[in-house]
Amino acid sequence: MTRSAVRAETGAMIKPGPMVTAVPERTVDDDQLAVFAAGSGFNGSFLADQLSGWMTHDLMGVCLFSMLSRRTPNPILAGLYDRLRASATEQMKTWEELIGDLGGNPKYVSPTARMTGGMDGKIISSFLLSGSGDELTFETAGLNAAFATLSLDVLNAQSLTNCAEKADDGQAKQVLQAAAMRLTSTAEKGLSEVEKALSASMLLQLNSGSAQKVMHGVDKAASEVKNILRS
Repeated sequence: MTRSAVRAETGAMIKPGPMVTAVPERTVDDDQLAVFAAGSGFNGSFLADQLSGWMTHDLMGVCLFSMLSRRTPNPILAGLYDRLRASATEQMKTWEELIGDLGGNPKYVSPTARMTGGMDGKIISSFLLSGSGDELTFETAGLNAAFATLSLDVLNAQSLTNCAEKADDGQAKQVLQAAAMRLTSTAEKGLSEVEKALSASMLLQLNSGSAQKVMHGVDKAASEVKNILRS
C-alpha cells in the first residue's frame, strides 16, 4: 500500500545520521543494505538510499498537488493538479514495487530521503505566505512549483534509466528497466501539461492591463488554460 506518512508507527525504517538516532528495531545499516539489488553489480547501499530519496520526492509531490488543487479558484487548474496528484500516487506505487522486487523495504527512509523531504517541504510551506502577492501571483507560483517538481521527476526517471542500462544482465536489470519506462512516461506527460499551462498563464498576464481585476483574471485564465490544454 502506498504510504502517506513516514513515521515509526507506520513501519518506517531509517539509517541513523550524525544527529539522528533510532531504536534498534527501526534501524538499518549499510551491511544490511549491501545485498540490495543483488546481481546488478551496483553498490546496494547507495542504490537503496537513492531509490528511497526518489520515492520521497513523489510522496512530497502528492502533498504539493493536493495542496495546490485545494487552494486554486481556477477549476481548470484544479483538474490539472488532481491529475498530477493521481499520477504521483501511481509513481509512488511503482517505486515501492521496484524496491520490493530488488529485495528492499519500501518503508526504508534513507538520509537522502530525509533531505529530499525537507527541501520539498519548504516549497509546500512557502504557500503559507498568502500576504506576499495577489491571486494571479499565487497561481503562477503554483505552476512554477509543479514545473520544478515534475522536472526533477523526469531527471530521477532518467537517472533510473541510466542505472538500468549499466546494470549487469539479470532479474535486477529487467525490473529496473520496466520501472524506468513507466516512470519516464508518466513524468514527461505531467511536465508537458504543466509547461503548457504555465506558458498560457504567462502570456495571459503579459497581454492583460495593469488594472485588471484579480478574479476576472482568474476566470479568463481558466478559459485560456483550458484552450491550451486541449490543443
